[in-house]
Amino acid sequence: MNYDVTLLEIKLFLMTTQFGNFSEVARRQDMTPSSVSRKMAQLEEKVGTKLLHRHTRSISLTDEGAAFAKQCSEIIEQYELVVERIEQRADTARGTIKISAPVAFGRLHIAPYLSELLEQYPLIKVELHQTDNFVDPAAESIDLMIRIGVPQDSSLRMKRFGEQNYVMAASPDYLKSYGEPKTPQDLDMHNCLVFKGMKGLQRWFLGKDKLEPFEVSGSLYSNNAESLVAGAVGGSGIVVFPTWLIGEELRAGMLKPILTDYKVSTSSEAQSINALYLETDNLAAKVRVVIDFLAKKYGSPCYWDAV
Repeated sequence: MNYDVTLLEIKLFLMTTQFGNFSEVARRQDMTPSSVSRKMAQLEEKVGTKLLHRHTRSISLTDEGAAFAKQCSEIIEQYELVVERIEQRADTARGTIKISAPVAFGRLHIAPYLSELLEQYPLIKVELHQTDNFVDPAAESIDLMIRIGVPQDSSLRMKRFGEQNYVMAASPDYLKSYGEPKTPQDLDMHNCLVFKGMKGLQRWFLGKDKLEPFEVSGSLYSNNAESLVAGAVGGSGIVVFPTWLIGEELRAGMLKPILTDYKVSTSSEAQSINALYLETDNLAAKVRVVIDFLAKKYGSPCYWDAV
C-alpha cells in the first residue's frame, strides 16, 4: 500500500468530482488544468486503480472512484475539524480567514487596512471576496461576512460596527446651476441619480419626525453606486448615499449636503454595518482578532461619520 497520497491530491480529487472538469478546479486553486490532470494521474497511480473516466467535455467517477470519494470526504471533514479545533484553542491567531464584503465597502474600508492586519498577525492569511450578492457562509466556507442594511433574523452571530447614516448631496456646480431644494417636494424639479438593483429603483425616504417614501427620477440610473457618485461629483444631479461611501467627497467639498433639516435614508427601518459569522461554541482566534481589528479601525462612532 502506498501511503504517499497527499491532502492536496485528495482535495483536488474531491473538487474534480464536484465540478466535473479540471478547468474549474484549476481556476479555483490557481493552477493550470494540466497540473490538476497530472495530480489526478499521480493519485490513481498511488492508489493502484482508475478513479476517473475522462470524457471530452466532462469527467465522471469509476465505481472505485465513487467509493474512494466517499471515504476521502470523511477524511477531509475530520482533518478540517481537527485543524479548526486547534485554531480555536490556540492563543495565537493563525490560518486562512475568508471574508465576504460588499464591493465598494471592501475597497474603501477593508482593503486599505489589510497590510497592517497581516503585519500585526503574521500567521493569518486573508481571502477577501467582494460581492453585493447573497452569500451562504456555510456553503461558501466564509468565516466572516461584512453586511450592511436592516438586520435580519438569522442563525448567524453579529457584531455591530455602527449605524448606516445617509446624506443627500449634490455638487456645488449643480446647485449653482439648478438651485438647492428646500423641501422634499422640490425634488420633483431636480435630476436625481438613483441606484437601480435587482429589485428595481431604490426608494428615497425623507422626513423630520417620520421617514416617508418619495418617488424620484432622473437621467442616470446604475447598479453601481460609485458610478452614481462620480456622476454627482461631475454635476449631473442629486444622490442619496451612506456617509461611508461619500464621506471623502463631502469633506473635500466635491459634494455638498442638502435638505439637512430632514432625515434621509433608503429604508423606513434603521440600517447598520455588521460583522456576521457562524454560530460556534468557541470563536476561532483568527475571526475574533479580525473583528476586533476592524472595530478599532472604524471607531465609535465610525470615522466616516466625522463629516
